[in-house]
Amino acid sequence: MELEWYDAYMTTSTIHRAIKEKKPAVIREGGKPQYVILDWDTYRAWEDKKEDMEDHIRFDIAKRESKGKKSFSLKEIKKKYNVRP
Repeated sequence: MELEWYDAYMTTSTIHRAIKEKKPAVIREGGKPQYVILDWDTYRAWEDKKEDMEDHIRFDIAKRESKGKKSFSLKEIKKKYNVRP
């Protein structure tokens, strides 16, 4: 994949703008969005939200799959495995 001089210039200016303004910036190739540049804090916030959503989905699936099965209270589990606070 070869970048034309205009695409290379736009990529450089987009990166510069993203760093300077601390806002997400989109790099386009052939007029189509291809990449996003984020500052670290924005990326970490996005990553944390993504992980929270994945955890929620896994919990929801596990909860549905366990429907009708015997459940245990946390108190019972602590007693069974001698877990102390």
